[in-house]
Amino acid sequence: MKLRSFFVVVALLSSTTIVKAQQLSTIPADKDVRVGKLSNGLTYYIRHNEYPKNVANFYIAQRVGSIQENDDQRGLAHFLEHMAFNGSKHFPGNGIIDFTRSLGVEFGSNLNAYTSIDQTVYRICDVPTNRQSALDSCLLVLRDWSGNLTLDAKEIDKERGVVHQEWQMGASAGQRFYENYLPQLYPGSKYGNRLPIGLMSIVDNFKPKVLRQYYRKWYRPDNQAIIVVGNIDVDHVEAEIKALWADAKVPAHAAQVVDEQVPDNNKPIYVTFKDKEQAYTVIQMMHKHDVYPDSLKSNMMYMINGYIKSIMTNMLNARYQEMAQDSLCPFVGASVSDGNYIISKTKDAFSGGVVPKDGQVKEAIKALVREMERARQFGFTETELARVKSSIISAAESMYANREMTPNTTFYNQYVSNYLENEPMPSIEDQYRLTSSIIPQLTVEMINDMAKQLIVDTDTNLVVIAQEQEKEGKTDYITVDLLKNAIKEARSEKLTAWVDHVKQEPLIAELPAKGEIVKETENKKLGFKKWTLSNGVTVILKKTDFQNEQVKMNAIAKGGTNRYGEKDFINNRLFNQVIGYSGIGNFTSTELSKVLAGKRANADLGMSLYNTTVSGSSTPKDMETMMQMAYLYFTKIKKDEKSFKMMMNAVEMELKNKNLKPEEVYDDSVSVTRFVHNPRFAPLELKDLTKVDYDRILEMAKEVTADASKFTFYFTGNFDEEKLREYVKQYVASLPANKNAKASSDTDPRTLAVGMVKNHFERKMDTPKAQLTAFWTSKPLAYTLENDILVDALGKVLDMALLRSIREESSAAYSVGAQGFVDSDINNKATYTLYAGCPMDPAKAQLAYDLMMKGVNEATIKIDAADVQKAKEFMLKQFDENARNNNYWLDVLYNYNRWGVDSYTNYKDIVKSLTPEKLSAFLKNVILSSGNKIEVMMTPAQ
Repeated sequence: MKLRSFFVVVALLSSTTIVKAQQLSTIPADKDVRVGKLSNGLTYYIRHNEYPKNVANFYIAQRVGSIQENDDQRGLAHFLEHMAFNGSKHFPGNGIIDFTRSLGVEFGSNLNAYTSIDQTVYRICDVPTNRQSALDSCLLVLRDWSGNLTLDAKEIDKERGVVHQEWQMGASAGQRFYENYLPQLYPGSKYGNRLPIGLMSIVDNFKPKVLRQYYRKWYRPDNQAIIVVGNIDVDHVEAEIKALWADAKVPAHAAQVVDEQVPDNNKPIYVTFKDKEQAYTVIQMMHKHDVYPDSLKSNMMYMINGYIKSIMTNMLNARYQEMAQDSLCPFVGASVSDGNYIISKTKDAFSGGVVPKDGQVKEAIKALVREMERARQFGFTETELARVKSSIISAAESMYANREMTPNTTFYNQYVSNYLENEPMPSIEDQYRLTSSIIPQLTVEMINDMAKQLIVDTDTNLVVIAQEQEKEGKTDYITVDLLKNAIKEARSEKLTAWVDHVKQEPLIAELPAKGEIVKETENKKLGFKKWTLSNGVTVILKKTDFQNEQVKMNAIAKGGTNRYGEKDFINNRLFNQVIGYSGIGNFTSTELSKVLAGKRANADLGMSLYNTTVSGSSTPKDMETMMQMAYLYFTKIKKDEKSFKMMMNAVEMELKNKNLKPEEVYDDSVSVTRFVHNPRFAPLELKDLTKVDYDRILEMAKEVTADASKFTFYFTGNFDEEKLREYVKQYVASLPANKNAKASSDTDPRTLAVGMVKNHFERKMDTPKAQLTAFWTSKPLAYTLENDILVDALGKVLDMALLRSIREESSAAYSVGAQGFVDSDINNKATYTLYAGCPMDPAKAQLAYDLMMKGVNEATIKIDAADVQKAKEFMLKQFDENARNNNYWLDVLYNYNRWGVDSYTNYKDIVKSLTPEKLSAFLKNVILSSGNKIEVMMTPAQ
C-alpha cells in the first residue's frame, strides 16, 4: 500500500485513545524468547515451551532461495535442499535420516524442509527431550546444514532423478502457466524466471561444482537463523549454538542479499491461458501496490493497519459468499485478499478472484468488480463490522486463555517471520491486550477508508489473468477485449449500498422440557464417568486439561449409510455435504453464520458406512451453543435451497472436468479396484448429480436421528462438569426417544477384493507420469490391539525399507509410502492391510515395481532390527502425544464402550515387545497367507 494511506488511517484515529497511547509506540517483543546474534552474523531464537510435553523443535532458516540463483543455477536452491539429507560432515550418507528416526522423528513429517523464492527452511520437529545428548546432536545437524554438507558427486547424480520426478509429479495446468507466463507477469524483474523447481535441463545436467558454488556463496551465518522451541534448557542451547558456530566465517567481500524489486506497470497487463488439464475457468484481477516497509513494522500503526485491512477483506468475502447462494449469481465462488503479488515479497497486490459458471465469464467478472466498487463507493455497515470484530476478539480471548498450551510451531511461525520479514513478535499476553484495546475502537469509517485505498478504479498497476480449459473444437476462448470490457462496464454502473440482512433471535426460541440423569457410574481405570438419561441416551464424559479452550463431543449411533439400498447410493455419497449446507432451527446457512459470529462453537450431522454421528467442538464458554446446535440437528434441520444449489454448482464444477487430471483417474481406479466395482463405493460422476434428492436426504436425516436413545454422547475436554450436567439435561435428555423409529441395519455391504487382482493401465498425458499402489490384506479376523499395533509397525518398517531401495538407492521415485491399517466391519471383525505406493519416474516404473514386491517378500524372512527400533521409538513418542489429545480419547472411549476394547492401557507394553521376528511372522502368516493382493499401476501411453 502507498504510504499515504497509513497517514489517512492515523488521521482518522487521531481523536481516539488508541493514538494517544499507541500511535508512536513500538509493538513489544515477547520477553520469553531469547534472541541473540553472533559476531559472524548468525541470529538465534530460543524459547522454553512445555506444549506438547517433553518435545522440542529445531529449525534453521536461510534468507536465500531461488531468487539468488544465477542463470546456470535455476533449480539448484531447491536441489540443494534435497542434498541436505544426503550426506554431511558428521552424518554421512543417509545419516541424518537414520539418526533422527532413532529418536522417533519421521522423515517427511517431522524431518523435512522447503525452498521458496527467497527463503529456505529446514526442520527437525517433535524431538523427545529426555536425552540432552540427542538434543545436542540435533543442533549438530543444524550446524551441518549451515555449512558442512558433503555434496558428493555420486549422491548428486542419484538425486537428479528424484528431483526430476518431483517436477513430473507437480506438472499440471497451474505449473505450466507459471513456467510460461511469469516473465510476462514480472517484466523487468528476475522474479519472472526463478520458480524454485527450476529447469530440468539444468537439474539433469549441471556440474557438481555449480551447486557447491551456490552453497558456499549463500549458506553463511549472516544469512541464517537458528530457532529452537520446546522443553529445553535455554542457557545450554545458547551455549551450544555459540560453540558450534564459533568457527563459522563470513568471507571478505561476501555477496549481499539484495531484495529484487518489481517495477510498476503504467499500462495494464492481461494474460490469457488455456490448458487441456485446466479443470475450470479462473479469473484473477490484481492491483499492485507498495509493501509496508520492514523498517516500520515494529510500530503500532502496522498492527492497526493489519487489523483494518483484514476486517475489510473479511467483510467483502462474506458478501461474495452470500451472493453465491443466489441461483442467478454468475459465479460459483469469488474472494478477495491483500498480500504478496503472486510470488514476490517486494510488491503487494489487492487481488480478487472468481470462478464463473459455464457461459457466464463476462457477468462473473462484472459481479466481482461490481462488489469491489460498491464497497469502495458506499463502504460497509455497522452490523457487518460488529460480527467481524466479535470474531476477532473471541479468537484473541481463546488464544489468551489457552496460552499455556501454545504449540511449538506457533512460536516458530512468529520467529521465522520476524527473522525473514521483520514481522513483530509480541507475546500472547501483549497480543491479547493490544487486540482488546484496538478492535473495539475501530470504526466503520476507518474500514471504509481502507476500502477506498485498496480498491482503485484505474488501470495503473492492474494485472488480469484468465485461465481456462482447452477443448477440441472450442472457439469462444476468453479474449483480452472481453476482460477489458467487463471491467470497464462494471466500473461505470450506477450502484446502491449493500443491505445487510440479519435475523435477531436466539437459536432455540423455546427451550425443551428438561430430562433427567437417572444413573451415574465411574470407570477409574480410564478416568471417565457414565450417565444414563431418562430418555435412554448414554453419556460418557472424561474431563481433561490438555487444552484450556477445548471441548469435544461425538454422539454416535449404530447404523449409517448401510441402512440404505441402491436407490440412495448417490444420496449417501452427498449426505454429509448436503446436511452441512442446510440450516438448523429457523436459520438458513447464511443466517446461522451471522448469528454465530463471535462464538467458537460448531456441530455437524454425518453418516459413515456403519454409524451416524453428531460431532461438535467448542470453547468452555460456548459449550451451550454447541449443545443447542446438536439438539437442532436431531429435531429441526432447515431446508436451505439456496445453499444446496450453491453446493451443487461447486460439485458439478469439480466433477465436470475431474477426469482431465491423470491423478484423479488413477485415484478412482484404485477405489473401484479395491471395492470390486461395487456401485455403493463407486466414485461420484457428473451423471450421478441428477439422482441427488434434497428432500430424500432430509428424510434420511430424520430417520437416523429419530430415536436418540440409540446414541451415546461422548465428551472430552476442559468442561465444567456441573454446567455440562445442566446442558445434558436440557438438550440431550430432552431429545425424542422414538422406539418405533426405523431400526439400524446389521448388514455389512462392504466388499473388498480377494485373491490376486491386477489393474495395470496406460493413459495419455501432457507430462508423462507413473503411479503404483499395492494392498495386501488378511482374511477377516477377530480384532486385537496387538494385531493393530503389529500392522502399524509393519507399515512403518516397510516405509523405511522402500524409501531406501526405491528412492535413495535407485532414484526411481520422489516419494515412497507404506502404511499398515485395520478395516473393521460392523461386528468389529478386522482385516489387516499393508499398503505401499509411490508416484514413479516412468522410465523406472518397472524397477520401482520390482523393488516394492521384492521388499515385501524379503520382509517375510528378515526385517532390519534397527528399523524396528526406530518404528518403536516413533510409536511410543506418538502415543504420549496422543494421550494428551481430546480427539484420541473420544476414540478410546468409543472403542471401550462399543466393543470392550481398551486401546490405551497396554499399548506401550505391546509396542516395547515388538521384534523383527514377530513382524515377519505376522506379515507371512496373517497378511500374505490370505493370498489377497491388489495392484494398480498407471503408466503413460506412448
